[in-house]
Amino acid sequence: MPTSQLDRRHSRLLAIETPTALGHTSTLTVLGADTPERLNAALLRREVSARLDQLPMLRQSLMEVPLNLDRPWWRDHPGFDLDYHLRHIAVPDPDDPSSLAELVARIHSRPLDRARPLWELYLISGLADGRAALLFKMHLAALSSSTGHEINAGLLSPSPELIGSDEPAERWWPEHGPSWVDMGTTAWRNALVDPLRTLTRVPRTLNSVPGLRALLNPALALMNQRAQRSIVIGEHIGVTPRTSFNGRVGQHRRWAAAELDLRRIAEVRSRLSVSTVDVLSAACSGALRWWLLEHDELPKQSLKALVPLSVSDPEAIDGIAGVVVNLETQLHDPRERLRSVHTQIGEAIDRHGAMTVAEIRGVGGSTPLVGIVASRLLDRSPIADRLMPPFNTTITSVPGPKEPLYALGALVEGVYPILGVVDGMALHIGAMSVGDRLCLSLVSDRDAVSDLDELAARIPVELDTLIALR
Repeated sequence: MPTSQLDRRHSRLLAIETPTALGHTSTLTVLGADTPERLNAALLRREVSARLDQLPMLRQSLMEVPLNLDRPWWRDHPGFDLDYHLRHIAVPDPDDPSSLAELVARIHSRPLDRARPLWELYLISGLADGRAALLFKMHLAALSSSTGHEINAGLLSPSPELIGSDEPAERWWPEHGPSWVDMGTTAWRNALVDPLRTLTRVPRTLNSVPGLRALLNPALALMNQRAQRSIVIGEHIGVTPRTSFNGRVGQHRRWAAAELDLRRIAEVRSRLSVSTVDVLSAACSGALRWWLLEHDELPKQSLKALVPLSVSDPEAIDGIAGVVVNLETQLHDPRERLRSVHTQIGEAIDRHGAMTVAEIRGVGGSTPLVGIVASRLLDRSPIADRLMPPFNTTITSVPGPKEPLYALGALVEGVYPILGVVDGMALHIGAMSVGDRLCLSLVSDRDAVSDLDELAARIPVELDTLIALR
């Protein structure tokens, strides 16, 4: 793959990453037990190896410009080692659902090695009923709507056919990366052509000087924050309340999953004239209200959620805009919560236009595109516990393909997008549809939400409450 320089948006995703707010996304794909071959490390290696030529980004790593004077470059990684990126692991107890959740959380909590291509792929065996799973990690700086097929290293397919071969692969030779002269010349040219943008790199350059980062950290964080454009839309009304998951985050995570029946969601949609996003947001609102009541910290003000929407507005990034929604967690009546959420999201769609489900699938394919772009909306600030974001959590969803999907020859039973959490927002709720199921994926700071599995289990209960409305 030819050498290329990161664009400004992807470079920013690297610059704002901290030891506690990591810039990668993960995807857990659960596979059925019926497979043409035994799922093992050898099979995984054959199938990924057969796809590397079609996925050149998997072989590329970053090359930094000295003192961060310009954006980094992608180059073919010398000595690319596929075996380093592929891992095979088993859950310790197949009969304990928390075993998989704990394993996923620990893997997702670990940063990617920036000295290598920014991805890892785990084959997780030993799940209940003979099932297995794939956990794919990739840095958001290496992922975009145009490279979305790197999710699961291109293994997701509408066909169960295996394409790997035991024949020795033709040796791959990396292309030469940019020289120091090339990078220096480009940096000076960029500085002359666009000096204003060059000035915005001053905080990152100072961050690279030993001893200055700790001294100037608060000021640098504020400069970075002001230099970033927000694409959040919608009116922010009232005060964003502080809860136990709106402080600073640590380095460790929890993960939990749940499942909703899309046919039952359709019942609510048709009877109450709302959308799937409305129903999901209202069910999450009810679950959050329940959790806050259980912990005796329900605020008088409504919790707010950033809800990314696929829109036709040309000013939106990648066709995605975000609306800050009052979840009305202070209201007891679930009908009132649903009506308010529907009104707020409807106003944002009327203002910016909405893409159809078919259009969204056409853009994102099997990739949780909305969730990926949602991560780009978040500012990672070391002083976020003093500068509260205008929302408490994010709720992202994207329609996946209705047709069956396969990976390593096995039927895909669920796809769970696992995104990051940041200072000031230690809880994220994501969802992706697979057939008639909506797969819910919750990730939180480990200390902020110790009973994340209970919160996840409450969302289907809240859907039942919405179904009961007449």
